[in-house]
Amino acid sequence: MDRLEIKNKIIDFFRKQLELKKSQQNYRHQVQMGGLYELFRDSLKDVPGYKHDEYFSVVREIVQELINTGFLYPGTPSDFNSSYPWLSITTHGAEAFMLENWLPYDPEGYLRALSEKVPEIDNVTLAYIGESIAAFNRRHLLSATITLGVASENLMLILIEAYTNWLKDPRKTKFQKRVESRWIATQYKEFKQEFTTDVKSLPKELQSDWEIYLDGIFNFVRLNRNDAGHPTGKELSTKVVYANLQIFNDYARYIFDLIDFLNK
Repeated sequence: MDRLEIKNKIIDFFRKQLELKKSQQNYRHQVQMGGLYELFRDSLKDVPGYKHDEYFSVVREIVQELINTGFLYPGTPSDFNSSYPWLSITTHGAEAFMLENWLPYDPEGYLRALSEKVPEIDNVTLAYIGESIAAFNRRHLLSATITLGVASENLMLILIEAYTNWLKDPRKTKFQKRVESRWIATQYKEFKQEFTTDVKSLPKELQSDWEIYLDGIFNFVRLNRNDAGHPTGKELSTKVVYANLQIFNDYARYIFDLIDFLNK
């Protein structure tokens, strides 16, 4: 059993604790570390005894991560002096554990899934989306929104560069002059205006979704980034950032599918 499988088993355990509390009003859902260790006893039957500590160390590391991100706290609600080995689920954790899509709350798993879905994704985009997912899990929504916006902007710049190379003169030269050294909002405006004339030349699977992924998602993420990057005082929503992180994988996949077509 690898680290990901161990983490998924632990998360599933806490989900079940919450389900029990929901069905049994008087159920107290705090648990002991020993209860988590018991989840893996069967998996350790064929593992040499001297390696058990390594296994349980991973369990402790994952629990510490869940504490650091505010999903758990050591101790029980009713005993002020309690600590380890007791663990309790926080209000934030109770919401997160029950979400169908856990990945935005799992930075390591999120980046792994993104890299598997979009293996050609560049290191700059990965760096910024990695910062965004880490900030989100610390509930630093301003930072998460800004870095998500930079990751999205970088993808758009890569797409515009591929589109420029795809164009033939004299369109190519004219388009280059319109986007050269311009802000991303201007570059995208010019790109959209020019690209609209070429949409019908795309494969059908790329034609139908371009406005959703490019005009819709790109602009929504960009506007949120602008709100976060200026002292507007606008309060950001956890649900909005969560949704943007959820859709980013599909958004990135679409952009690289489009780039792949343009590079042929």
